[in-house]
Formats: sequence, structure tokens, C-alpha cells
Amino acid sequence: MKILNMQILVFVRCLKYNKAQKEVVVVNKYKIREMIKQNKGIITAKEVSDNKIDSWYLTNLVQKGELERVTRGVYFDPNFDNYDELYFFQLQNKACIYSYQTALYLHRLTDRLPFSNEVTVKQGYNAWRIKNLVIIHQVKKEWYELGKCEIETDMGNIVFAYNMERTICDLVRDRKNQDPEIFSKAWNLYIKKDSKDIWKLRKYAKDFGIAKKIEEILEVIVYE
Repeated sequence: MKILNMQILVFVRCLKYNKAQKEVVVVNKYKIREMIKQNKGIITAKEVSDNKIDSWYLTNLVQKGELERVTRGVYFDPNFDNYDELYFFQLQNKACIYSYQTALYLHRLTDRLPFSNEVTVKQGYNAWRIKNLVIIHQVKKEWYELGKCEIETDMGNIVFAYNMERTICDLVRDRKNQDPEIFSKAWNLYIKKDSKDIWKLRKYAKDFGIAKKIEEILEVIVYE
């Protein structure tokens, strides 16, 4: 009789455990769905971990075809119309700031979508993982944060890029490698923008040692 009672007790405990586990699964999947909804279809392994949820759930959703793994640690729900390569890339590579042609596009200083996105990192940054994905520029540490700002992508996600003034300075510093038509149009569009800040442009130009070049270009544009 004692053995039978023990077996019944174990069986009941197993039932309770299984029920509890199923409840945990339901709750965690609900939390993941809510995060995906709030992020417009995007979720990262870090977010899941920060919420004390096992990454197994993401793997399971990928296996079921409910999520796509777009890059290491970043997942996307194909039911959302928010597939954003700029955002996905920066989620995985937070040290990269969008610059040059990509920054021009984000600020609407060009209508040409870059063939390869351009990013800037600090000197010494190990860029071997991304060298075939983007064009990489390295700058001195004291220049790295200069002009960094938040900006919306076409899909409405927030990424880090350099502001218009820093971007204009970068183009002038690298003018020999820039398309003359894009360079000229960027300047003309910048001058017409109400949000431009010529004082800030001059300050950055002084920091980069290109104040004379900037003044020469400004003089030409003003008297065109």
C-alpha cells in the first residue's frame, strides 16, 4: 500500500510540474510576442535574456517559421512590414556610426541609395567581421563622437549617424574620393535646409583643420 501511495504521489507531482511548465511556456511566448509587437516585428536575443527568458524560445519560433534570424542575435517576424537592414546591422554592431553617403541619404542630402553603406569607427576597432558588409572609415578617438546623432531610417527605426554638419565636413575632408555631382548637390540641399547650423559647421571645420576649405565653398555657394 505504501508503494502504491508513493507512486500516486509521484504521479500527481509530475502532473503539477508539467502543468506549471506549460504555464511558463505560455507566459514566456506571450512576453516575446509583446516585445516583438512593441519593436514593430524585431526582437534580439539580448532583450529576451534581459527578461530572463531562455533563448530556446527564439530557436523554437525560427524552427516553426514564425521568426527569421536575420543576423547573429537579431530576429524578425515576417508578418511585419519593417524589414530594416540599417537597423539590423547597427543592433549587431553598436560601435558603427553611419557616415558619408549613408548619412547623406538619411539626412535627405542625396536621393541616391548607397550601393554599400558607410560607417565610421574608432581607430583600433577590430572590423574583420564587417569588412565585407560595409565601407569602414576609422577616425581618431577624439573625433569619433563629434556630431553623433539619432535619426530615423525609412522604416521608422532609430539609428546612430553623424549630423549634417559632421557629414559635410567628412565629405570635404575626403573630397578627392567623392562623386562631384553628389558632393555639389549635398551642399546645395544643405544650404536650403532650415535646420542647418552654419556655426556648428564652422566649429567642426576648425576641429578638423579644414576651416579655410569650408569658407571657400560657402563663399562660392552664397554668390552662385
